Amino acid sequence: MAKPPGCYQRGSIWYVKIIIPAPLVETYGRDRVVLSLGTSDRKEGYRFANLKRAEWDADFAAKEAALNAVPAVAITPDMGALLADLVRAQVLADDDRVRHDVGLLAEMVHIRGELKRRARNGLYIPRWDLPEPRIDDLSGATEDERRELADLNAYLDGNVALALAAGNLKAVLPLVQSHAASLGVTFDAQTPGAREALRLCLQAYRQAHHELTLRDAGAVVPTPVVAAKLPAPAPSSKTLRDVFKRWEVSGDKPRKADTIRAMERALKQFEGRHPKMTLEGITRDMGDRYRAWLREQSKTPKTARDRLTAIKSLLKYAHRELEWTQRHTWEGLDIKAKTTNKRRPLQDAELVTLFGSEVHTAYKLPRDAKAGRDAAYWVPLLGLFTGARLGELCQLTPADVQTIEGVPAITITEEGGDKTVKTDAGTRAIPLHPELIRLGFLNYAQRMRDQRAASLWPRMSLRKDKPSDYFGRWFLLLRESVGLQGAGGVTSHYFRHTVRTVMHRAGMSEATMDRITGHETPGSVGTKTYTHWGLAQLVPAVEAIRYPFLTLPVVSPDAAPSTTP
Repeated sequence: MAKPPGCYQRGSIWYVKIIIPAPLVETYGRDRVVLSLGTSDRKEGYRFANLKRAEWDADFAAKEAALNAVPAVAITPDMGALLADLVRAQVLADDDRVRHDVGLLAEMVHIRGELKRRARNGLYIPRWDLPEPRIDDLSGATEDERRELADLNAYLDGNVALALAAGNLKAVLPLVQSHAASLGVTFDAQTPGAREALRLCLQAYRQAHHELTLRDAGAVVPTPVVAAKLPAPAPSSKTLRDVFKRWEVSGDKPRKADTIRAMERALKQFEGRHPKMTLEGITRDMGDRYRAWLREQSKTPKTARDRLTAIKSLLKYAHRELEWTQRHTWEGLDIKAKTTNKRRPLQDAELVTLFGSEVHTAYKLPRDAKAGRDAAYWVPLLGLFTGARLGELCQLTPADVQTIEGVPAITITEEGGDKTVKTDAGTRAIPLHPELIRLGFLNYAQRMRDQRAASLWPRMSLRKDKPSDYFGRWFLLLRESVGLQGAGGVTSHYFRHTVRTVMHRAGMSEATMDRITGHETPGSVGTKTYTHWGLAQLVPAVEAIRYPFLTLPVVSPDAAPSTTP
C-alpha cells in the first residue's frame, strides 16, 4: 500500500497531517490539522490515514459548497425528500458516534450528572474535570451510561414530538438550511416549496428521535447512507427570448432604444443558430462553440465580442436577477478585441486645421440640417473649452446657461424634455471659459432666451435617445472637408481627451478634472459623498484650458459686449 499524503510516524504512533484548503482556513480557524491514528502498525496507520482524509475531504466539499451557495429558485419535492433523508441520517449518525465511543459517552454522562446535581442543589460546585478515560475492552456502555443515554433520548424524543404536534417548523429550520448549504443552495421561509420541505424534515426528525429510543430498547436501526447530491431541476420551457422581454423593461430607468436594438440583434443571431433553445440547454460547451462561430462570422473581433457579451448579459440576468437558472454557464467566456479607434488628444496642427474652416473664421454656417446652423459654430467650441460629451452639448437649452455663485456656466442635467445624462457624475455645472465669452456665447444664449427657444440649437434635429447622432455625422463631414479624414478617424470625443490632457499638464487634480468632464471619481465614500464643490473652485481649471497656437477671430453676430444671463 502506498504511503498516504501527510502520513508520518512520531515515536511509535502514526499520524496524518491534512492541509485545509485556503478558502476554508477562516472557517476552520487554522490552515492544517494533525490527527493521531492511534496505532503503531504501519499498514493499519495507512488505512486509517486514507479513511481520515476521505472524511475530511467530504467535509471540505460540503463547506465549500456552503460558501458558494446560491439562492434556490424553489425547493422541489425531490429536494425536500433529500433534505429529510439527510436530517434523519444525521440524527442517527450522531447517535452512532456517541453510543459506540465509550470515551465520549463517559464524558456526556459525567457532565449530565454534574448538571443534575447542580439543579438539585444550587450551592453545589460542579466538577467539570473529566474522569480518567476508560479503556475500550469491547464491553460497550456501562449500565449507568446506558440508562443516562436512554433518559436523554426519551427527553429529546418528547420535545420533538411536541414540535411535530404543534407544526413548529422553526425547530428544524437551521438544521435543514445547513444541509441545503452543503448542497450548494440557500433558502428561507419565503422560498416556494420551503414549508412543504420543512414539514417533511420535521417528520423525519421525529422519526429519527423515536428510532433512538428503539435502539435504547435493543432494536436494530441501521444508519442510512444518503448520497448528498442535489436533484436535477425540472426542465423549463423558458428561453432567452423570455429573459429579453423581462430585461427590456427592467432597471431603475428606461433602457435606451439603441441598447435594446443592439441586444435584440445579438439575440436574433443566437436564435438563428439555436432556434427554440431552452435555458437549460445553453451549456458552457455550447458557449465555447458559439464563441468560435462568432469569430468566423463577424467582420471584426469587436463585433464578435459585443454579440457574445450581449448573450452573456442575458444569461447573467436570468441567473442573478430572475433566478431562472442554477448558474451562469457562460461566465468568463470572452473574445479579446483590440480597440480599433484609440481616442487621443488632438494635435496642435489638427486643431488649427479643424478651426480654420469658414465655419469658425467667417461664421459661414452649413445648410445641412444635421449641422443645426449656429450649433455648427458653437458646439465644437464648447467641446474644445469644456470637454463635455457631444450628447450633453446637443441637448442644452437656454435655461442651461446660467450665472451660479457669480460665475457664468452651463449646467448639464436631465431636467426638461427628453434630456439624459450618462452617469450620476455627468450631472454638473461647468464654468464658461473666457474665450467663449469673448466670442459671444453669452449673448447668443440671451438671444435664444429672448426668442423663447426650447433648445439652445432650435435648428438642430435631435434623434430620440441619442441626441448627438445627426450632429456627429455632420462633424465627420466637417473633418473630411478640411482634410482630416486620414487622421485616425478623429471624432468630437477627442475634445474630451484634449481638454483633460491640457488640464493635467497645468497641474490640475484628478478629482477636479473628473468634476469638469463628468467622470466618476474613484475613491472612498467620504470623497464621493462628503466632498462638496463650489463652482468658483473649478474656474482655475477651466481657465487652464489654453491653446496659444490657436487664434480664433470674433465673427459671431452676437459678439458685442456681453451681459451675463
